Amino acid sequence: MTKRPPSESGTPDQDALARMRAAHLVGAALLDRHRTKADLALALRSVRKSKGMTPADVRHASADLGRPLTASMVATLESPIAALPTLEHIVRYAAACGAQVELSFVFAENDGRGAFRVKLS
Repeated sequence: MTKRPPSESGTPDQDALARMRAAHLVGAALLDRHRTKADLALALRSVRKSKGMTPADVRHASADLGRPLTASMVATLESPIAALPTLEHIVRYAAACGAQVELSFVFAENDGRGAFRVKLS
């Protein structure tokens, strides 16, 4: 039995990503170029897994809501190196998992304006 490296993040998906990065340096460079998409993909997958759902469950739930996602769309949403999805696809995926998407606009400097948040459904 091989011993796994210590957990960097504490979540299984992020631990798997860390192991893949260590094993495949070229792939790690590709992930670095797609960091935003990789973070989004891991977040979506974590939402799905927290609900105990499979990708097929997401497809069926989205169809039941009248907002169907294909197998290809689900795979692309969960892929760390695919193109960034549309906001509509993210909202449909979240809804199928029983979640809501919240978009925040945060100012870089604390100038008293605070943040602006919008819930999308």
